[in-house]
Amino acid sequence: MKKTTKFSFAILMILMLMVFTACSSSSGGEAEADGKGLEFKMGHMNSPDHVQDKLAMAPFSEEVAKVTENRVKFKIYPGGALGGPKDTYDNIVTGIMDAGWGLQGYNAGKFPVHSVLQLPFLTGGNGAELSVVAQKLYDTFPEIQKEYDDVKLLWVHAADPYAIITKGKAVRSFEDAKGLKLRTPSVEAGKMIESWGATPVSLPAPEIYDAMQKGVIDGGVLPVAAIKDFNLFDVVDYVTLGDFNTSIYYVAMNKNSWDKIPKEDQEMINELIGVPMAEKAGAAFDKQKELAEKEAKDGGTEFITLSDSDLQKFKDASKGVTENWLSEMEKNDVDGQKIYDETIKLIESK
Repeated sequence: MKKTTKFSFAILMILMLMVFTACSSSSGGEAEADGKGLEFKMGHMNSPDHVQDKLAMAPFSEEVAKVTENRVKFKIYPGGALGGPKDTYDNIVTGIMDAGWGLQGYNAGKFPVHSVLQLPFLTGGNGAELSVVAQKLYDTFPEIQKEYDDVKLLWVHAADPYAIITKGKAVRSFEDAKGLKLRTPSVEAGKMIESWGATPVSLPAPEIYDAMQKGVIDGGVLPVAAIKDFNLFDVVDYVTLGDFNTSIYYVAMNKNSWDKIPKEDQEMINELIGVPMAEKAGAAFDKQKELAEKEAKDGGTEFITLSDSDLQKFKDASKGVTENWLSEMEKNDVDGQKIYDETIKLIESK
């Protein structure tokens, strides 16, 4: 009797262990099979007050829940809770997070073709318009689509055109930029900064405040919206406008996580993503730009508009960055000129 009891207990423990192991080994953020549907973890590096959280990702999550009747949900994890800024894309690919928002520039060399929109002075229009351009470039060119083969891309977007922000040192002319240490968001922006005779410093946006406060950098090249997004009012004395460039951001999903969603729900989600979400995300930056500019000016920050002749000096110095990109595309058998020309066409058509 005792042997039978011990044997039954052992069998019971083995069965419980098998169930526990099966539950633990499932990847992604799928909710338990308790009738509540699927819940996926969507992470980003910013605070919950960042406009991409409040005005893009949160509305997207709500709309997905609505159209799928709560069969699919996205729970947003801000503040790098699921991984730091430079780890976000890789964490999506490996399934550490189901989905996430990040900046292309933190993955140097990963998106060489799509980075065309990050070249100097391809910034006609506002954030919403540039975001539609970013998405349409992806929709149009297989060479760009290939760069995202390891994820399910939900949408890409751009920011409002970048300005030069500085602490203590105003950039009123081309010569004023020389010798400055400026934070760069991407390889392309770094080369642009170098062409001005300044020194590019690569660091994640959440670290800009401390770096400026401590004098590690003199400032950076970033969207005006970022002054409010990262609460930089105390460290920004000057904002030099010039529509210098922009950056591309992605919202992507782990492929295995995406495949867990029933096909009919995938089809409904596909109706929400792409251009509509790109435009919404860009518009969020545009709204934040207006608020940031007003608050900064009210706080004493000076906004500087360059003369036409000085702005042209910045443009002339930066031409080599575009030429280098075209040369790199040619080396990799990519028709960079065609993609560059289409980028300009899309910008001018807005």
